[in-house]
Amino acid sequence: MPLIPEDVLEQIRLRADIVEVVQSYVPTLKKMGMTWKACCPFHHEKTPSFTVNAGRQIFKCFGCGKGGNVFNFVMEMEQLGFADAAELLAKRFGVYIPDPVPGQFAGKKNESFPGQVIYGSRERLCTLHEKIAEFYRRNLLEHPDSPVAAYFKTRGLPDDIAARFMIGAAPDAWDSAIQFAHKNGFIDDELRTSGIVSSKEDGSNHIYDRFRNRLVFPIWNEQGRIVGFSARSIEKDPKGWKYVNSPESPIFRKGRLLYALNFARTSIPKANAVILCEGQLDTIAWHRAGLTHAVAPQGTAFTAEQAMILKRHTQNVVLALDNDSAGHEAVFKDAAILLPLGFNLKVALYQGAKDADETLAKFGAEALEKTAAEAVDFFEFALTCASQKYDVSVPSGKSAAANDVVRWILQLDNEITRDFYIDWLANKLSVSIDSIRSVVQRRSLGGDRFQAQLVRQEATPGPALKKPDKSMDKALAVLLQLVCCSKEFAEAASRDLPPGSLGSSPVAKSVEYMIQTAMNDEWDGKCDGIFNRLNQTGEDVSELAELLSAPLMPLGCAGQDGQPASPQENTPEYEAWLASLDDFRRSSYNSCLRSILNHYLMQERARLIDKAKNPDVPQEERNAAVLRITGISKELLSLSEKYPVK
Repeated sequence: MPLIPEDVLEQIRLRADIVEVVQSYVPTLKKMGMTWKACCPFHHEKTPSFTVNAGRQIFKCFGCGKGGNVFNFVMEMEQLGFADAAELLAKRFGVYIPDPVPGQFAGKKNESFPGQVIYGSRERLCTLHEKIAEFYRRNLLEHPDSPVAAYFKTRGLPDDIAARFMIGAAPDAWDSAIQFAHKNGFIDDELRTSGIVSSKEDGSNHIYDRFRNRLVFPIWNEQGRIVGFSARSIEKDPKGWKYVNSPESPIFRKGRLLYALNFARTSIPKANAVILCEGQLDTIAWHRAGLTHAVAPQGTAFTAEQAMILKRHTQNVVLALDNDSAGHEAVFKDAAILLPLGFNLKVALYQGAKDADETLAKFGAEALEKTAAEAVDFFEFALTCASQKYDVSVPSGKSAAANDVVRWILQLDNEITRDFYIDWLANKLSVSIDSIRSVVQRRSLGGDRFQAQLVRQEATPGPALKKPDKSMDKALAVLLQLVCCSKEFAEAASRDLPPGSLGSSPVAKSVEYMIQTAMNDEWDGKCDGIFNRLNQTGEDVSELAELLSAPLMPLGCAGQDGQPASPQENTPEYEAWLASLDDFRRSSYNSCLRSILNHYLMQERARLIDKAKNPDVPQEERNAAVLRITGISKELLSLSEKYPVK
């Protein structure tokens, strides 16, 4: 099974600047000195430990340990294999990937590299969804007298909004989407993988359209590709589910998607907030009112993963859920996820309507604008709900209400913010601060703080385990830094290191790659090509990213962001600094060579000693082994003289 050709990967690598790609996912990425920094998109943290090195085109988080090149970043963000991440980047940056061998279909695995999906599969699935979305859209427009079209008219959606969100109609038939897909060159296995069709549970091969006689909303991923559908029943009292959603697939993961984020991502930074709704129609209502920073969970309860996606764009969330008991319960469920992750929460309260769609229909866009502007602080909302449950005019009611609100104060991740709301609550209930603190202490012992910590852990993977500290590993790590920062060292290593002396670890393979680029006169000071080679075989590259995130320099030479703190150029101090840095790196190279060659020669000598002692080996070969052992002993003794270290 083919992999993406190396020259195509090189084109993608050259066009896909890592800073541009990371910023498209993490708008808070800012340049700080010689590197770019932000809070890590992969785990919850308060102080930025996520860095991007534009020169080397790599990223590294020193908190959770993730790192690599632009391909690895997209793989982590989108939860894709290497081939699929390369496809996504190729599509974005206009690089053509040759079609796979005919007959390969979406979802089939590459047997040579377990875990890797053959390139072409993700693109085929996205293209299938986009064509089916166009099919549903045309069906709505071309059949204005159909039951779905009649229902759609009752929603009062303008044509431009319907076109923008590509709202369509699934025909009242069992195989219309199947026939359309077949005409466009898609096969049944692709339809099954996509979830556009369903099949009988008896194990038969019979398939039929999943969506029938429903209003259909395409679902985009953050990068603007259609990856699934949500289909609403047109019946007032449907016998089945009101909404039917695409099932999980290689491109559709409900817990990682937010409806309309592809439209909202540019508006969220401008508003410095996101409006979190319940469903598609409410989200569209907010967008119609001009508040285009609205999104909604997709076919599932709000998740910690979705919260981390929002965290990349803003820390401020307006919970705009239904104005009923179920909606209020959902506010608290979402708050239990968002508060421990450091979000600032407000709650939108609809006046005279159940939700955003009804508010827009009854009172117009100005009413929604006012609803957003007058959204109340979450803790104010929590206290109002508690005051409706208990009589806060009597001590027992104050105690019960305080107990309810303190539960949410304990979810806060910031001690200063917790203290503020403790004082605020005491003032609101006209009780002493000490009495509220006693409630805080009691509830802390009851486990509320522990539950909040569980939410943080769900969104925060543990740090990568460090490997044992070995001299060979250290030497390879330093040598990799040297051959990446200087072609001279790469060329020297090609002369000084015998074949097979480096081993087969990812770091060793990386050193050999840089040496090869120097020998082929392709050395360019960048090292992200290393990651492409290793990604093709599914190897972990996080250790490499850490090694290559900082330059090699003497102790005390590091300046801002770990970069060399050089004096002003064209001064005697600058020349002396360059000389000292050069001496340090040359000495480091010699030290590496000593360790690597010592390790290699000792292993070779042990192998030859076993051979010389083996009576089954011909005498001539045993004599040659003894001579070679003598030669190795001399080489070992001469290492310190050949590679002096200051």
